[in-house]
Amino acid sequence: MSNPDGGVIDPDAPMDETDMANLTAVREMYDQIDPMPVGLVDRLRFAVALEHMDAEVARLVEQDALAGVRASVGLAEEARTIIFESKTVTVMVSVTPAGDDVVRVDGWLTPEGPYNVEVRTPDTQFRTDADVTGRFVVAELPRGVFRMVIRPTPEQLEKGASPVVITPSVVLD
Repeated sequence: MSNPDGGVIDPDAPMDETDMANLTAVREMYDQIDPMPVGLVDRLRFAVALEHMDAEVARLVEQDALAGVRASVGLAEEARTIIFESKTVTVMVSVTPAGDDVVRVDGWLTPEGPYNVEVRTPDTQFRTDADVTGRFVVAELPRGVFRMVIRPTPEQLEKGASPVVITPSVVLD
């Protein structure tokens, strides 16, 4: 495709060694000045991998940081409140640091009632149950990307609950 004589280049001509060398140089330049974030491909796959295509997808409604919340070790730490909402379920979670690389997630679901809750990261799933008041806890969740999959119990399904609700992915730094 390149023309060493400086004449008109035929856009339909096949790429040659000079073209490939130029493209390689451009790729290497961008790898140095603006590299792809580590784990980006895995995070993207995680974010779009919905195994329940008929699931109701919740939307992120609110995300606040609350400074100065006391942690169990007695130090002032930062907590976050995140609210997700779907047609049938609202989920509020409070995320509090629980160690260097982990957080504690306390959650509340409405309408109240027992639910099965999965908190998923790219590497693992944490399963817990929300009690009849809608409360659930994941004591140690690794920092990073997570999302929730909420399944109603058979009793909730009889009341018209959506079979599955999935939240969007959120990053916990």
